[in-house]
Amino acid sequence: MSVEEQLRRGIAAGRAGRKGEARAAFRAVLSEDPKNEIALLWLAYLSDDPRAALAYIARALEANPQSPRAHAALRWARYRLSVERANSRDQAPPAPKPRSLSVSRWIFPTSLLVVLVLLLVLLGNYAVGFAARLLETPTPSPTITHTSTATPTATPIPSPTPTASPTPTPTFTPTPTFTPTATPTPTPTPVPTRRPPTATPIPQALPSGEEAKWIDVDLSRQILIAYEGNVPVRVVTVSTGLPRTPTPKGQFRIWVKLRYDDMSGPGYYLPDVPYVMYFYGGYALHGTYWHNNFGRPMSHGCINLPTSEAEWLFNWAEVGTLVNIHD
Repeated sequence: MSVEEQLRRGIAAGRAGRKGEARAAFRAVLSEDPKNEIALLWLAYLSDDPRAALAYIARALEANPQSPRAHAALRWARYRLSVERANSRDQAPPAPKPRSLSVSRWIFPTSLLVVLVLLLVLLGNYAVGFAARLLETPTPSPTITHTSTATPTATPIPSPTPTASPTPTPTFTPTPTFTPTATPTPTPTPVPTRRPPTATPIPQALPSGEEAKWIDVDLSRQILIAYEGNVPVRVVTVSTGLPRTPTPKGQFRIWVKLRYDDMSGPGYYLPDVPYVMYFYGGYALHGTYWHNNFGRPMSHGCINLPTSEAEWLFNWAEVGTLVNIHD
């Protein structure tokens, strides 16, 4: 079974929840292609231990340090590990509560003291009266003043404040698409927006057959043309890489299609980029929602298309479609 067939089998099993079958398929892929990013990221997603997931993601980043998907998976795995650690702390046994002082310990000695004072006063009065009668001298009776003794109030013990557990975030799920959905053959509608396109020679790497699909990107004119054989069927004004982050030149093939993907790099983070088709490492053709300056270089090396045009190209092109990039 080929690597691509094993990938399809593993993705189908993973989406259906058959983790054992999916892991076996992706491990078979790695035995043939140890640096296969899709298999590594899916194995990270299927791992029950976040530390094992981090190990798979590290292998993917070692093979492709600029991969947006691998960086998104790394953030997901780190957050998953922090949640696990927080939950383990929350499950520790609570500390014993301090014992409160009993009110009865204060009330009993105080009551006994009052009784003793009253007895002493009564005995004193009796002794004074007895002496006065012996001496026949009237002696005024002393006035007994009762002193109220306040009973101390027990201080309430504060209850321990519950520790807040972090709220889990959406689970990272690698969702590469290998087989595009069949769509009707589009009607050829070339719409040049700047200069009329001239016929571009068919690259030698193009498969034989007049109806073969391929994509030509002219960096100097900032134009993309979709061809079927030697017939242009779509012309789109695009934005390619800036001088410091140029778009690579040469002939490449689309290796994966993602309806949405997060893209990040030095100084930028773009979530949910639509209609992404990677053709070389982290370089891709994709839709653009953050600018409308098509016709001039704007990107970090990718080929920016208007979102509606990117959707058409996504449905038209297939995994393996040739992408020819030149000045």
